[in-house]
Formats: sequence, C-alpha cells, structure tokens
Amino acid sequence: MDHQQDPWAALLHPPVPSARLGREWLHGIGLGPAVPEDVLLALLDAGHADFLLRSDLPPAVLDAAVASPHRQVWGRAAENGQLSAAQWDRLLTARAGKPEHALLTELAADAAAYRERAPRRRGVEPAPEADARPPATSEEIAALADAVPDIDPRDRTYALWWVAALFDDPDAMRQLAGSPRLRIRRSVARAPRLPTDVVEVLARDEDFAVRLFLAESCDDAPSWLLLDLWTDGRDGTFSFPDRPLKHPNFPRADLLRFADDPHPRLRMLALDDPAAPAALAERFAHDPDPVVRARAHRHPALPPALLATLLQDPATAGNAATNPALPAAVMHRMITAAAEPAE
Repeated sequence: MDHQQDPWAALLHPPVPSARLGREWLHGIGLGPAVPEDVLLALLDAGHADFLLRSDLPPAVLDAAVASPHRQVWGRAAENGQLSAAQWDRLLTARAGKPEHALLTELAADAAAYRERAPRRRGVEPAPEADARPPATSEEIAALADAVPDIDPRDRTYALWWVAALFDDPDAMRQLAGSPRLRIRRSVARAPRLPTDVVEVLARDEDFAVRLFLAESCDDAPSWLLLDLWTDGRDGTFSFPDRPLKHPNFPRADLLRFADDPHPRLRMLALDDPAAPAALAERFAHDPDPVVRARAHRHPALPPALLATLLQDPATAGNAATNPALPAAVMHRMITAAAEPAE
C-alpha cells in the first residue's frame, strides 16, 4: 500500500522522529480525550507520565503507574491527587526501604485527610459536623436564610451545606431561589438538577456568579445562557473545566451559521455542529486565529492525510496527536518510535 492510500505510512517512515517531535507525540497522545486504556499503558511503559495529571484516568492506569519502576511515573501518580487508599498502600509497599518512602508516607496521610474533609460535591462547603441536620420546614429554611450575612459580589463562595442538603427538595429550591441574600442564590445555583421555573429565575439573575454556577453545576441550565457565557469569553473554571462548552444543553445544532463569524470563539463553534463537513475542518486548520487552528487540528473530521502532515511538524504535532481519529495502532507505533528518538 502506498503513502497516498495509507496516510500513516509517511508519518512513521524512517528516520525516527526528532526528540522534540517525539515529545510532542507523547504529550498529545496522553491528552487525547478518546485514547484507549492500552495506549495509556503503553505510554507508561515508555516512561511518559505527563498525562497522569488528568482527572479521568481508568483505575487500571493508576494501578500500573504506582507499580512502575520509573520515578517520573510513580512520582506523578502520587501528585495526581486521585489515588485510592489501596493504591497508596501499594505505592508505599513498592517504595518501602527507599529514600523517598518517608515523603510518600506524608503525602499519603495528606491525601487521606483531604478525602475526609473534602466536600461531597464540587463547589459545596462540608457540613460542620457529620450529623448536622438541615432545616426541615419552610419556616426553618426562612430563619436560616435570614441569618446568612450579605457578601461582596467579588467574594469567592461555596454553596452552603444546608442548602446543598435540600437540593432534592423542589419547594425548598423555589423558596430559596428568590432570596435577597446573594450567597443563598449562589448556593441554589449549585444544585445538579432544578425545576424549570427556578432555572429561569437564576439564569436571569443580576449576579454573574449565580449564572456561572448554574452553567457549571446544573444539568438544566438553558442553552441560551450557556452560549451567552461562551460568547462572553467564559471557558470553564478550575473546578469545572468542561463547562459551559461540554454542558449537555450546550447548543449543537445550527452552529454552522457561525462558520464565517469574525469572532474566533464563535467561529470555532461551527466545528461542533454534527453536520460540519470535513472541508470545514480542513479550512479551519489554516484559520488565521491560532485557537481556531488548534481546535481544527483536534477535530475527528480532519482528513487523515492532513492530520498525518500536521503530526510531522513539531509546531502542530502536539495538538494533532490528541485527535480522536488517530487509530490506536498508529498511536502505538508513534509511542515506540518516540521512545527511541534520533540523535
């Protein structure tokens, strides 16, 4: 089969890639959203560990990382913050008698303490005591809400624990959504699901954080709000890096209307339309805006021949290597080639 029929042949044809290109391949493959588990394990075998800071790793990958003989691998796994108690035990056993064992023991204790005090939901403060009781009647709810102090809109806030305890009570959410207390409304906006009428009230709240929290936490946030936040330049936060763009209600249909928009943030949305043709991905791969180009380089509709070309250039290889259209067999061959870079 010639290179025209098999675009990957030119990509993996000798000579072995340069050290820089190999690093870009390994880094990009590790960040790919659809990379198979066996490919991640192959990265570990090659001693590559950058991707271990991901928050969506399969347990088998973390199991392999703590058992790895490579310091950069088990060390990065220890920094991940997602090891289970059993995985920490295996890591400590594997490093017993080694100079790093004392430090790892301290890290394991810190991780255990964090698991104990961490809030059960992102963006929600922990209850003051394990048996703390939330209000049970509308009168109790009103009394607690009235006691909440006013806050500066610039203050960073977590949802009140007792409001979070009432997230599954639609009447309580209706009562609290109209509160004049800003922290109360921000707390309600952290609910994972809310009645339609409550969503409509919060989506139009004058406080930006209320609207943002709704988009981050609530699966019922309206599509128009999500699009407004995206247009406004909101690209996710540390705790919710995938919102609003990856929200289940983010509009997907009719996004091709943005293909010629002068604003890059809107123009790139056209690639998310299910009807986006390969020609659009190819066109955006040469867009004047670097973010739009990078988004196109990661798009699965990108023609394989162009993707292979991008993978041969260190300036574009990192983004291109995250493309979910890259076959697993090719990723394995790239990892092997990158593990033995040219001098």
